Amino acid sequence: MTQTWKTLSRATAAGLLAASVALAVPAGGVAAPPAASDRDATVLDLIPADTRDAMLAQAPLVDAATGIKAAVGATTRPGFAGIGLVGDHVVLWWKGSLPSDVAAAVATARRIAPVEVTAARYSRGELAAAAARLAPVADRHNAVHGVRLRADGSGVEVAVEPGATPPKLPGTGVRTTVVRAEELTPRSREDDSAPWSGGARIWAGAGCSTGFGVRDAASSAGYLLSAGHCGDIGAQWTDGAGEPIGTQTHKNADHDTMLISTPSPGGHVYVGGSHDTVRARVTGWTEVFPGQLLCQSGATSAWAIGRPICNLRVEFHYDDREDLVEATQLDGEDSARSGDSGGPVYAVNADGTILAAGTTTRSAGPGFGFQDFATARDDFGDLVPVTGAQTSTCRVSYVVTDSWATGFAAAVTIYNDGPARTGWNLSWTFDGGQLVQGHWGGVFNQTGSAVRVSNDAWNASLPAGGSVSVGFTADGPATIPASFQLDGDTCS
Repeated sequence: MTQTWKTLSRATAAGLLAASVALAVPAGGVAAPPAASDRDATVLDLIPADTRDAMLAQAPLVDAATGIKAAVGATTRPGFAGIGLVGDHVVLWWKGSLPSDVAAAVATARRIAPVEVTAARYSRGELAAAAARLAPVADRHNAVHGVRLRADGSGVEVAVEPGATPPKLPGTGVRTTVVRAEELTPRSREDDSAPWSGGARIWAGAGCSTGFGVRDAASSAGYLLSAGHCGDIGAQWTDGAGEPIGTQTHKNADHDTMLISTPSPGGHVYVGGSHDTVRARVTGWTEVFPGQLLCQSGATSAWAIGRPICNLRVEFHYDDREDLVEATQLDGEDSARSGDSGGPVYAVNADGTILAAGTTTRSAGPGFGFQDFATARDDFGDLVPVTGAQTSTCRVSYVVTDSWATGFAAAVTIYNDGPARTGWNLSWTFDGGQLVQGHWGGVFNQTGSAVRVSNDAWNASLPAGGSVSVGFTADGPATIPASFQLDGDTCS
């Protein structure tokens, strides 16, 4: 049978950025906007067709990569070098033999998307140790603006300004390459109202953009996420027309993240022009991986071009004080403009909804730097995006991995944005007479058109911010169920 990898994604979960453009715009720095976009447009209408299709085709790859990343864990494992999306498959770079739990995660991921395990020359731990030895030299030398760890484990790159003489670098025992790259510089819609949406113009002495409405899963406190360099704790933020939003209460200067406290964070992002109402609904957040394609919708770029900037391909995660992610705009256009700082960086779903991926920090021509959403969670606790369905604590990605004349195979990934669960049950209803035949990853029961999947003993734990995947084959047409319920709660 031919693998079709159709994407019927209701959501996926899931960073790379690079070094130095804080985009802030002083008052009066914005000229007249272009004509507004069609008010009935969606984000899918505003993205070039080939870019849109390439982004949507990555949904199963992100699901598979996220499962592997969870097995690797937050603490770097011996042998691990990196994970990336390469063409139509996921690559896990590893030095030495895979531990049994990671091998099991790879086997599960291969039920969702093609996965290759490739030998790495160095582990991420070895690369990080080499980067630490290079950091003092980089900090002293003005022409050096970044140390990059290659996701494929092949070595370390030192980014140096074009035309500048590179410094003498110490020996590290790891292959080190000098690359010429313009330094990214910080980047900082005109009249929003509560509940506050992402991508809107905000002011506190200088202009930036809102990223995403978020809430603390433990306390339910509401905030707007944006870029740390835009302001300081205690700053009073307003929208572009001067309406008060709230007080800045949190900041991580190294990671360029900050929170503005507000009782009314919104679950949408502006994706059209500066003065239209075209917005996309946020349904969750996503990990980011090298090779992943993303969009950004900062307020100034919206004014300048009337659409999001997409085809931003993640290149590197930096391993330094800022710990940013670097991407490249593949069509050669400017990736961001002054005033885009803090604006939303996101992945696009097939139904026109979006997933929070991070917030804009820097740019230089097509070069783009952002902080990923996962790092904001590390900075400020168990943050989750406010979604169009405010009470939703879960989201589901449903991907058809194969199809034939009389049936299909599908992978279903559950993302938990609520409290940790010990034991879980997912249910949905088919609408075309589909009948489950084979399955993996859970205990399946079907009564008529209703399907219920319960955990196996080995995957009963579903942590806050975690995910789990199951799959099945079925007779009948490969259509997407209208809704999913996790332990009785409707997922986005």
